[in-house]
Amino acid sequence: MTEKIFVSYAHQDRDLVKGVLQALRKKGIVTAEDAVILDHEDLQPGEDFRRMIKDQIRSASKVVIITSDNSAKSEWVNYEAGMAAALEKPIFIMGRKGSGKSAGLISALGNVPAIEIVGEA
Repeated sequence: MTEKIFVSYAHQDRDLVKGVLQALRKKGIVTAEDAVILDHEDLQPGEDFRRMIKDQIRSASKVVIITSDNSAKSEWVNYEAGMAAALEKPIFIMGRKGSGKSAGLISALGNVPAIEIVGEA
């Protein structure tokens, strides 16, 4: 059975996220159907993006938050992290090794697993 994973990231990091998912798929860790990536550009006029995010997180089995300089300043990443915590979803944080960007998020969310990405992020 396919797991649904909601990926939270800053819009500016879209290429990084696609690369991470491509690597995870290549290793067989996730399938093409596993990850849900919402983009504000996909929003149709009149659609409630917050409702869409909540519905997607509610139906996900896990939430992965990609941390970066951009995500640290993103209102949407903070909203998605808070929504995942409120819905009691397992949360995993991924960020570049040594960047320290995940430290604030980890302390805000409590004890969540963090995965460091080696190399550029």
